Amino acid sequence: GAIPSALTKNSTGTATAVSPTITSGRAVYVASNGGNRTASPVPVVPAVWTMGTAASEASIPDYAHKAIGTSIAFGKTIARELHGRGPSYTYFIGCSNGGRNGYSAAERYAAEYDGIVSGCQNMNFASQTAAWLGLASKSGTPAAPTQPQFRAAFAAATAACDPNDGIADGVIADPSACDLSPMSLVCGAPGADPDPSLCLSTAQAQTMQGMFTDVVLNDGSKVYTGYTWTDFGFLAPFFETFGGGFAFLATGDASWMTRSKQATFDLNRDYPIFAAGLRAREVDQDKAAIAAFVASGKKLISWHGGTDSLLSVGDHARRFGEMTAAGRSLGLADPWQNARFFVVPGASHTRGERLTEIDWFTAITEWVEAGRAPSQLEYKFNAGGTGRALPVCEHPKYPRYNGTGDRNAANSYTCTNP
Repeated sequence: GAIPSALTKNSTGTATAVSPTITSGRAVYVASNGGNRTASPVPVVPAVWTMGTAASEASIPDYAHKAIGTSIAFGKTIARELHGRGPSYTYFIGCSNGGRNGYSAAERYAAEYDGIVSGCQNMNFASQTAAWLGLASKSGTPAAPTQPQFRAAFAAATAACDPNDGIADGVIADPSACDLSPMSLVCGAPGADPDPSLCLSTAQAQTMQGMFTDVVLNDGSKVYTGYTWTDFGFLAPFFETFGGGFAFLATGDASWMTRSKQATFDLNRDYPIFAAGLRAREVDQDKAAIAAFVASGKKLISWHGGTDSLLSVGDHARRFGEMTAAGRSLGLADPWQNARFFVVPGASHTRGERLTEIDWFTAITEWVEAGRAPSQLEYKFNAGGTGRALPVCEHPKYPRYNGTGDRNAANSYTCTNP
């Protein structure tokens, strides 16, 4: 495993220093590879799971959650060996699969942690798998937009919705308020791209509209909250890879990794099977158990990139709300005292995870150790060679430009309700 923000590297990739963000924490750090067996010929999930070797089979429970237990035991042992005692406090910080691990840490290793930061996930991988496969089922058909079409569509959405936050700066700070219809991008429509390779067919526009629409079972139950406007061009191919991989984990059927099987996906038939299978594999989360972690007085920071194209920020927010409601049923009158949800403006999947981008470490440690709850953080990033900073607001607030001041400075924006 690795901690990307721990090291400062030069242009050749050589480590030249340890980041002050890390050293100032006065902590022992440990990271795992999350079950990605680097000794395997195909070390990256999900391909490694289907290899049929002892190592690939062993990687599944490690990926599910056992890597967390192994890593925390190792880390605390190292702390005792180096310092003569165990750590005073223990934290987990992760994004993407690390975010899923963070929720698994709260669910299965709660006694080991005082605070957890979990980003870029949604607490329900059965629903995520169904959403991915619903889109993957169209891959290779005329209804699937191309990567350039996805990018052109997002450029149109940015042009239409970027100014809504008070400034046109390339960031849709409140993507939930962007209501541009993909049908307006159909070839020949007034708002369509004049390039015939970039405008959408009606079928492609319908596919894209489906991405923004909630996934619902025949009985009316909501499975997944639709995406917001973002650039799907880069990550859309992963819908097939990850959708098929998690379907394999749930069912043991490797044919889910193929387009032909994914084309047969049926939401009402397959979703309950995925839900049962992923729980049996201990890959998915139990929101009630996460709520118990919060209700016990421990702290949880959940967050998501505002323009994540791999997992829906709206679905994560919805699941967070369901978890906090479960916390109330456990006697926690105000879950906000122990759990908070933040959205990183303009951030795609995993952007904002580095401690040099957003100081999650200080946010969680000060909350646990000093009782200072985070209400607003700061996202530092680079846009076109220019360093910028924007507020990271508690959901559903978004950063709105004040009308004056440096557009690249966080203090020129105010967290505002939609």
